[in-house]
Amino acid sequence: MMDQIDKKEVFQEIFKACDYGNLGMFVGAGFSKAVIGESALGWLGIIDEARKKFELKALTDEELKGASLPELATQTCKKIAENENSDYSEAKQRFKAEISNISNWLPSIEAGEEFEKWFDSMKPAWVITTNYDAVMEHILTGKSISISPKKYFSAPKNVIPIYHLHGTRQEPETIVVTQEDYVSLLRPNDYRQTKLAMTIRESTVLVLGYSLGDINVLSAIDWSKNIGSGDIDYPHGVIQILRIEKPNIPKEYAYRDENENIILEIDDLSSFFKQLTEYINDKQVEAALNSKILEDLAERLSKDNEDFMESFINSEDTRRILLQALWQSEYLMIIPYIQFLNNCLDKVWEGTYVKDAFYMYEKYLDIILDILIFYPYEKMPPKLFQITMDALDKVLRYVDKSASDRTPGNSWSANACWHRRKKDIPEATRTQIFQYAEKNQLRTLNQLIDSTVKEDISVGATE
Repeated sequence: MMDQIDKKEVFQEIFKACDYGNLGMFVGAGFSKAVIGESALGWLGIIDEARKKFELKALTDEELKGASLPELATQTCKKIAENENSDYSEAKQRFKAEISNISNWLPSIEAGEEFEKWFDSMKPAWVITTNYDAVMEHILTGKSISISPKKYFSAPKNVIPIYHLHGTRQEPETIVVTQEDYVSLLRPNDYRQTKLAMTIRESTVLVLGYSLGDINVLSAIDWSKNIGSGDIDYPHGVIQILRIEKPNIPKEYAYRDENENIILEIDDLSSFFKQLTEYINDKQVEAALNSKILEDLAERLSKDNEDFMESFINSEDTRRILLQALWQSEYLMIIPYIQFLNNCLDKVWEGTYVKDAFYMYEKYLDIILDILIFYPYEKMPPKLFQITMDALDKVLRYVDKSASDRTPGNSWSANACWHRRKKDIPEATRTQIFQYAEKNQLRTLNQLIDSTVKEDISVGATE
């Protein structure tokens, strides 16, 4: 039995992409049908309707058996050329012009406004469609740009690109329908193929209006999986919304297919969008509240608040909470955090000038070690790392090489703190500290961290 996924988990994945700004949509003919009704035709319906205009017989079951749509379109163009005693290329252009005429459906004002409201909540970063029609442009009026296969997949700031992979009815010559059109579309190293593969790989993709196993979806996903490698630290994945009259599993659940794509079966697209946007709107309110909390915290860091500074200096819990906030929202927090950190370090260092206040060196060292221990080097902003290195070199001048040494004038409590906590610094961070100290000729730091790095090497050799 397939593993079931709670629908709210699926909604959460979509929301994370909305919030991150990399939600994309791959839209097929079923979407237009859901918005407009049965008057919106699929590919086979379009070909059949076009054949009528050229007074060709409807395709028989025998002709349809085992034939692909591009093959049927090619055969139709050849038949048109034969009947009208014209060139194949001329017949194909007339056929595409007729496809353009047939696919001129648009949603009602009411339906368009309803879907526009839902899309405003989702804020897709891009739309890729195999449809010829302008349904997406109608829904996203004033917020999108239509891009044909002849153009580059790029758009102005805050404008949603709608890329018509198979051409657009506004430019009939761009329509991809015959076998030779597809050969050109799938040409190796084609800009289109590479660009779309990277776009899909770098996004969470919501697939709408396709049947399960549709060749267009499978091809696009296959392209993306063959591009690049490495760790992915952004929302990503493929979520196919599959419209089916009788879903195979309860409506509250989704499942993964053999390619690890999430499949959510629905019986009505409008109901799905309504539920999804209600979830997104609730989450956006929650995110706004969290953002307000972080903004207030960032503002608090920017002010000279003596009580807050004392709490930071004396409480590990306060320091950990601030590091967690920094991790959560580096772009908002890093500048005020660095300013606040420097003020606190200066305040503690001033305390070392008081006679016999050797314990202040330990406070100073604790602040630095909390950053190095709890903030992974690979995630740490370079400027913060530089500040901690200079501060660490400064305080380690009052620390001995050995935990048992008690050199007069040094801080014995800081010495104990260093030799107790240095092992908690991640190995990768210790290596970076050593390299930084050596590069910048920080002799005290170099000597004290060198022994720690050598201990790592020694332990690694004996394991």
